[in-house]
Amino acid sequence: MLRTALFAISTAAMLAGSAALAADYPDRPITLICPFAPGGTSDTLARLFAAEMSKDLGQTIVVENRAGGAGVVGSQIAAEAKPDGYTLLVGDLGPLVIAPLAKSDLPYKPSDFVPVFNFANVSNAIVVNSGLGVKTIPDLVALAKAKPGSINFSSGGVGTPSHFSGAMFAVLAGIGKDVVHVPYNGGANAAVAAASGEVQYYGGPLAGNMMGVIDAGQVVALGVTGGKRVAAIPDVPTFAEAGLPAFNVVAWYGIFALAGTPPEIIEKINAAGNRATESPALIAALATQGIEPIKNTPEEYGAQWKQDAEAYGKLVAEGAVTFE
Repeated sequence: MLRTALFAISTAAMLAGSAALAADYPDRPITLICPFAPGGTSDTLARLFAAEMSKDLGQTIVVENRAGGAGVVGSQIAAEAKPDGYTLLVGDLGPLVIAPLAKSDLPYKPSDFVPVFNFANVSNAIVVNSGLGVKTIPDLVALAKAKPGSINFSSGGVGTPSHFSGAMFAVLAGIGKDVVHVPYNGGANAAVAAASGEVQYYGGPLAGNMMGVIDAGQVVALGVTGGKRVAAIPDVPTFAEAGLPAFNVVAWYGIFALAGTPPEIIEKINAAGNRATESPALIAALATQGIEPIKNTPEEYGAQWKQDAEAYGKLVAEGAVTFE
């Protein structure tokens, strides 16, 4: 009975301390670790939302780029922080879904994190260098089969979403054995590689540098994923329209906290994110990237995370995508 009473007292004290922490949150700046290089999709979205959410929370949200290891380095740093809401992670499919499938020695577990707020679901595109003379998916497939080994595709690194996207496209298009993967440090550099002609194609999200190289005419977009065309590039067909409906990789990006973070703090951050989606400035900035902001709950984001983890795991288990 004494042990039971002491446990009850201890639990009550912990809950009271958690409530007090949440009531004062935030009383100092928040660090939002982006595990990728500046200029990529994760970084772009993080900075747009951080600016708006800082106003709402009354404290600065500092975006800190800690790139390396396809998102693993920054994710490890975040995983080692205190679960107090003052260190958060910009999470995406790379470090939280694909890396666990590709690496057996990850220094963190996906379960170290909990979902807080989904910035956006972003359509992917396959783009080719404008000097390649390729205008359609059949054009690219024919060229790859005619010259096996001469077509390279870039990614933001081994195990990143763009690696998965580029490889998955090749498998579904029937050219998986004909193309070569060339990893770069970050999606921004991978997009530039396709624009400069260092590689022939890139499969990645329509945000950050991707829209920039499309708008500049340096690359040609062959198709976009998702159920509808993207308003920013309305002439580009969906993959379903282009005859490859099975290719439908959609990227998501958002905020994750450490497991054990008080739920009241998670709710505060989520509420600030949802209110940010109503900002005319943010809506306009996202529109230039072809992105529509979405309101969501931690539970909805978690369900999407689980669904994708299961789907991607199945594809890797079946050998549809392999990692060097």
